[in-house]
Amino acid sequence: MKPEKPKNLGFKQIYFNLDKILFLFFLTFMMIEFVWLPSNSWIAGLLLRQTGYLFLSYNNIFAIIKGSPFVSLALFILVIVNLLVAYYQIGLLFIGARHLLYHEKRTLLEYSRKVFRQSFLFMKQVTLSKIAFIFFYVMMLFPLIRKILKIYYLNKIVIPDFIIDYIEDKYWLVGIVVTILALLLFYISVRFMFALPQLLFEKKTVKEAVRYSLEKTRKHSWFYIWNLLWIIVKTYLFFILLLIPILASQVLMDGLTHKESLVLGIINFVLIKNFHYMALTYFLIKFVSFLTGEELEITPRRKKDHWMRWGVMGCAGIFFALEGYVYLEAPVANKPLIISHRGVSNKNGVQNTVQSLEKTAQLSPDFVETDVQETKDGQFVMMHDANIKNLTGVNANPQDLTLKELTKLDISENGYHSKVSSFDDYLNKANELHQKLLIEIKTSRKDSPDMMKRFMEKYGTVLKQNGHQMQSLDYHVIDQVLAYDTQIPVFLILPYNSIFPRTKATGYTMEYSTLDENFVNKLWNTDQKLYVWTINSSESFDKSVHLGADGMITDDLEMIQEQVTIAQEDPEYTELLFKQAMEFFNF
Repeated sequence: MKPEKPKNLGFKQIYFNLDKILFLFFLTFMMIEFVWLPSNSWIAGLLLRQTGYLFLSYNNIFAIIKGSPFVSLALFILVIVNLLVAYYQIGLLFIGARHLLYHEKRTLLEYSRKVFRQSFLFMKQVTLSKIAFIFFYVMMLFPLIRKILKIYYLNKIVIPDFIIDYIEDKYWLVGIVVTILALLLFYISVRFMFALPQLLFEKKTVKEAVRYSLEKTRKHSWFYIWNLLWIIVKTYLFFILLLIPILASQVLMDGLTHKESLVLGIINFVLIKNFHYMALTYFLIKFVSFLTGEELEITPRRKKDHWMRWGVMGCAGIFFALEGYVYLEAPVANKPLIISHRGVSNKNGVQNTVQSLEKTAQLSPDFVETDVQETKDGQFVMMHDANIKNLTGVNANPQDLTLKELTKLDISENGYHSKVSSFDDYLNKANELHQKLLIEIKTSRKDSPDMMKRFMEKYGTVLKQNGHQMQSLDYHVIDQVLAYDTQIPVFLILPYNSIFPRTKATGYTMEYSTLDENFVNKLWNTDQKLYVWTINSSESFDKSVHLGADGMITDDLEMIQEQVTIAQEDPEYTELLFKQAMEFFNF
């Protein structure tokens, strides 16, 4: 049978159904954001407190499981419930799009009632194989779906950027392998895509649905690949064409008074958000229409349908306008601290060495982040890696060698060569340069039991006098620092944002890619600070600024300093609106 091309979908068809899809998106957003997320966070925090632990991280998860198996089981069940919520969200949006394709006239309330009724029936038919297939499809095979539809819990499942950066730096062939794998997965997603309506709408088993999709796409793979790509491209073209006149008008208005440009900026922000949802609607309906062969028609409308549509859009507009005012008018109220990562900037030397510190200090960072480990003879050395082979060529841990042996070793990176630095030399040079440090204590099983006690007794007074700060992945370090002197700031490093921590730390150093507003909103209820790492792009900077980060750890000081200057100088509204619009392309 000859495959069908995607049905036509015009602006008028989308406009006449915008109230329904907007209502569906907003209702889903409200349920997730204001009902489930707070409830889920409260339950998770309550369960974590039963274990006696103050936070959850990779270095204590096995201890939690071993010490509190029943609570761990409850946390695991909560994870399953969260996945079911994500599964329901996917089903609800697809069912909502499918109901728009039914050729019958419905009011907003009738439409909503039928969509939710079918979505509950959809959940009654849930099986483990269906969940596994749909998650595998939207996470691995066709991740654009989870990003473009903002599936909250699936978007939390990401590889942190610092891991990706490390792999790309060390293994350049990985980029080629990933590209080939992405193309292969996209091909598989096309072969499997017709299984989705069979599972979501037709009550078929995974085996039956996959067999149907493979048969339908057999001998027509390139046809479906081209048309699916064209749907994605047209979605973005649709948004871009609507965006161009908005930005053009704002460019003209930015030359007028602040009040006039702000008013138009808020109006344009509201338009961008509405056009964003129209583009989402376009993609969702176009995709479901392509999968089902059904077409969205323009059915006769009653006069009150127009009032209902404008009412929904008006409520959305008020919400968007408030969001837009805050976004456009809230400057960088408190300048974030700019922190050099490992004492270098833009590869200007070898990490954690005195020579690089001297160079980096000339760029005037607020802090220089450093890494300290104990040596075999109980001294302290500047070293990030657990094994020093990558930097020195010697296959050993810092704890296997004395400080004298370590400081004789040559260390190479970024085309520079130096000697391994002791912490004493590094600290003395920092104090001489009046450069504040953010000192990370890296622990290992080979450390002496009294390591932190000796460290604080030797350096604590100097650290406090010179305004240095400390941080660590190990909460025992946090405890020891606070036990010595609560006036020395000490941060707990969290590589992944999971359950909100309840610790006595001065603040948290978070990997930025998993950080979200829910974490920040809770942090505002405490007097703790937030540092984020590693901020090396304008996109990561913008996210960190709007989340209100107190400090940014970066490999490129000059770029971040320039970004802070631009943000503080009240940037043009056109630029801010453009950044907001680019969120649509961030997947």
